[in-house]
Amino acid sequence: MAISPDVLATALNELMPSYSDLFVKWHPLLDKVLKGGNMDRASLKGPEREFAVVTDGPGTVTHVDTGSEIIAGGRRQNAHRGKVGAPRLIYAFDVPGKDLAEANGEMDLARILQHYPELALADFHERIARQLGTGDGDGVGAFPTLNGNASFTPSTSGGAIDGFFQFVPGASQDNTVHNLACTAATSGISGWNTQYEDITSFAVDGRNQMRKAYYAASRQAKTLGPCDLMIGDESSYLNYIDDLDDAVRVAKIEGDKAPGNVRQGVKFLNADFFLDDAIDTSDALFTTGTNSGTSVNRGADGVIYGFKTPTWHWYTLGHDASRETKGDFAVRGPFRIPDQDMYRYEIVLMMGLHTNQLRANFSVTGAGTP
Repeated sequence: MAISPDVLATALNELMPSYSDLFVKWHPLLDKVLKGGNMDRASLKGPEREFAVVTDGPGTVTHVDTGSEIIAGGRRQNAHRGKVGAPRLIYAFDVPGKDLAEANGEMDLARILQHYPELALADFHERIARQLGTGDGDGVGAFPTLNGNASFTPSTSGGAIDGFFQFVPGASQDNTVHNLACTAATSGISGWNTQYEDITSFAVDGRNQMRKAYYAASRQAKTLGPCDLMIGDESSYLNYIDDLDDAVRVAKIEGDKAPGNVRQGVKFLNADFFLDDAIDTSDALFTTGTNSGTSVNRGADGVIYGFKTPTWHWYTLGHDASRETKGDFAVRGPFRIPDQDMYRYEIVLMMGLHTNQLRANFSVTGAGTP
C-alpha cells in the first residue's frame, strides 16, 4: 500500500519535536543555552526584540558617618536597550511521488523520513552552524554570526549588523552589536566589548593567552560564574589537544553533556571545549576584516570563541495548531509541484540569539599556529 503525501506530513509533524531537540544538541552553544533555561519559545511578538543591557553597576555608594549625610541617588546612565532580530528561514525540500507510491509499510516510511526530512534538517543545521561560526551560511545570512569580521541582515527594513566577536583588544573594538556601538566607536558604550587575546605560537604562549582571555571574561558578571563553554576551529582545537599531557587528555565530555554520536570535547579550566568544524578559518571573512580601516586577519590563524552561556538567550516565534503562521520548526505541506510528480515540504524557523553581557565572553586568535 502506497504512502500518501499527507501521511508523510503527519509523521513529520509528530517527529519534529524530537528532531528540533536534536537540531539544538548538534551545536554546543545552542545546547548549553537550552540546558541553562535561557531558551524562550513563543516569546517573540514581532520580527525584532529589545532587551536591557547594563554595562556597569546601576547605583552609587554613600559613606554614612554621622547619619546626616545625604545619600546619593542611585540612577546612573549606563542602562541601554539592545535590539535583535529573528529572521524567518524556510527550508524547502521535495519528495518524489514515485518514492511515496512504491513505499509499503512502516519500514519504507522510516526510510523516506531518513532520506528526506532528516537529511534536510541536518543540512539546515549545517548552514546555520556555518553562519554562526564563520558568517557565510548558504541562504541563512540573516542569522547572527559570532565572526566580528562579518555582518548579517535579519530584516530587509534594517541595516547590516556586525558579528559579536571582533578580533582586536576590547578598547579598540568599534563594531555595532545588537544596535549598540562598541567601546571604541563614535558614541561607543564603555564596557560593550568582548575580551580578546592573540597567540604568537601555540607552543610558546598558547595556553597562557587562552587563560588570560578566559579569566578576563570570567571576572565579568561574576554572579553567573566563570566562562563555561569554548568552541574552536580544527587547528586550534588539535593544537590544544596535542599540548595536553596524558593525565588531562582523558577528561573527555561525553554522556548526557555531549551525545557520543554528535561530539566530544575536553576541559579547559571550568569550560567545556569543543571542536566546531563550522568555523572555517580559510574563508575570506577571516582574512579581509577591518577595524577602523586597518586590516585584521588574525582569525585566519585559528579562532577560539569563549562563552559565559548564562549571558546568552535564544528564542523562537513558537508554534501551535496554526503552523502556517509560526516558526519553531513548524512543518508545512505537502504542496504538489505543478507539472511534476513531486511534493514539497517546508520547515519554518524564526529564531534569534543575543547576549546581554558582551564583556563576559572572549575570543582568542592565532591558536591554529603550531
